[in-house]
Amino acid sequence: MRYAIGEIVLVVIGILIALQINKWNEFRKERKQEQKVLTELITSLEHNYSRMISDSINRSNWNRSSDIVIHSLEQGIAYSDTMNTHFQDARKPGTNLSLSYAGYESLKNVGYNIITSDTLRKNIVELFELTYKTLLEEMEYFESFQPDRQFYIDKLFSYEIDKFNPNDPFNVPLYPNNYPALLQDSIYLPMIKSVTVQRNIIAVLLYENIKETQRLISLIKNELKKLKP
Repeated sequence: MRYAIGEIVLVVIGILIALQINKWNEFRKERKQEQKVLTELITSLEHNYSRMISDSINRSNWNRSSDIVIHSLEQGIAYSDTMNTHFQDARKPGTNLSLSYAGYESLKNVGYNIITSDTLRKNIVELFELTYKTLLEEMEYFESFQPDRQFYIDKLFSYEIDKFNPNDPFNVPLYPNNYPALLQDSIYLPMIKSVTVQRNIIAVLLYENIKETQRLISLIKNELKKLKP
């Protein structure tokens, strides 16, 4: 009896040890998967951060062109072909921002619970589902006005075709078909002011997105340090 009981106890202990080892191996596999997902998220976030910084710089340049065009028309300044690049940039709404969701989609496929930190998980979801979403929806809304604007621009301006650059096809300078008439136009100047205001609204949202993206990158990097064996 004692021998039989001893055998049973040894078998039970062996099973418990095997279960514990299996559980530990599963835990290690999940942590490796978590590292992989977080690394992919870092790649997407760094791409987005770079794109948003670049977009902010472009937006600043376009605003400068808008200010020059607005000032020239309001003051009745004589036309100069140096303004042609500014006429082109002043019309741009700055709403063609492409953000990467690859890392976030990978996380969704694996399952949110792969991330052990509740705080980090919450911050990731909020950035992609709320902060980014708000920015892109606002851009899409302002973009909806662009076809009508472009139609009006095409009535007032022509393109300097000889300055077309296939490496930069969207930056062909514009020149007014009739500059004196442009000075008296009641629609063009308010339209450029409207574009500038919308661009500045996006700039505020963009700043918040840049800040939150940078913060999340820092949080993920700190979490990856903890996960290193």
